[in-house]
Amino acid sequence: MSTTATHERKAFQSVQHRPPALGDMSGALTFGFSWLLVMAIGLAPLAEASLSRSPSITMPTTVAFFVAVGSAVLLRRRYSWTGLVLHIFGQIAIWLSLFVMSLAIVLVAVSRGWS
Repeated sequence: MSTTATHERKAFQSVQHRPPALGDMSGALTFGFSWLLVMAIGLAPLAEASLSRSPSITMPTTVAFFVAVGSAVLLRRRYSWTGLVLHIFGQIAIWLSLFVMSLAIVLVAVSRGWS
């Protein structure tokens, strides 16, 4: 093996993804907090209905998107790119499902006069 090939192999190995250490509390806290925040934002229509306001979609959508992308930016050194993309996609999917279900609950309650 030539010295160039050995050097390239060592350079490639040095940039490979390494899984986070088990004692990595900052990464675990960032990861968990971002998921809790996204889930809470998904329940925003229920909070808005309890305040007697009509539910809005613009602000929760913007906040959920920036929380998902912002947490991925904070976690980029700890996880692979595939993991980060799945993290963003998963957070947006969970937010969307919670938001649609809570919005449906509010709309059904309003239409039946339960508010």
